[in-house]
Amino acid sequence: MSKKTGFRLFYIFLVSVYVNALIKIYTGHPRPVGVEGIHSIFVSSAEVGSHYPYDSFPSGHAQGSTTLWGYLAYVLNKPWFWVVSVILIFCISFSRLYAGLHWPIDVAAGILIGIIVLVAGFRAAQTVSQLPVCLQWLLAAGFPLLLLVVFREPEGVKYAGFLLGAGAAYLVEQRYVQMNLRTAVWKKAIAFLIGMAGIITLQTGLKIIFPTYLLADFLRYTIMGIWGIGLAPWIFVKLGLYPSDLDMGTPLAQKSVGAP
Repeated sequence: MSKKTGFRLFYIFLVSVYVNALIKIYTGHPRPVGVEGIHSIFVSSAEVGSHYPYDSFPSGHAQGSTTLWGYLAYVLNKPWFWVVSVILIFCISFSRLYAGLHWPIDVAAGILIGIIVLVAGFRAAQTVSQLPVCLQWLLAAGFPLLLLVVFREPEGVKYAGFLLGAGAAYLVEQRYVQMNLRTAVWKKAIAFLIGMAGIITLQTGLKIIFPTYLLADFLRYTIMGIWGIGLAPWIFVKLGLYPSDLDMGTPLAQKSVGAP
């Protein structure tokens, strides 16, 4: 999988999570937990949302698995992987019904919305990648800010900030860093540990620096997006954990650089 493919997966998946949280909050549909005749198990897996138990529609597990495995199946385009992906999506979705945490309509809607997000995401990615860099920058900043205006709950603010930081960092990384993914496994392991340490440090440390309110959450997640997509790859290249296409002499025009 290429770096561009991986970033598109990250971006589309995060948009899918945003859409799911937005619909959950504005519909406020109660879960079947506690309903007579329904035995709910693994309830803790449903209590992560801020509006539990009024966050049943649509199923986040069904939508998320459809987005993730549907994306990978489309990219790999192997018949056997399509079969595996469909089975995984079905099993994950059915498990939410078996656990008594969702109604059938929640699961069906989650799968459908996941498909819609995927189709829209692929078409948008193809269009944006062909735009001039200045317009890519405009969209990288404007789209998350639009999401922020639409969904001003804590979840929406965090997702919008993450998308803003990640989108801007991706464009900078593609222009000035161009980290090449080919490197030794042990170097990848070290880079992974550094990357995760940075995310955890920012996640906890920035809470101390910034006060607790929505704008602070937006800034915190924007910085985390910058770290994960732009700053961490720059550090990896500087430490020699990954090579750079700039140093390897790969022409930028041959790399099909573009935003997601």
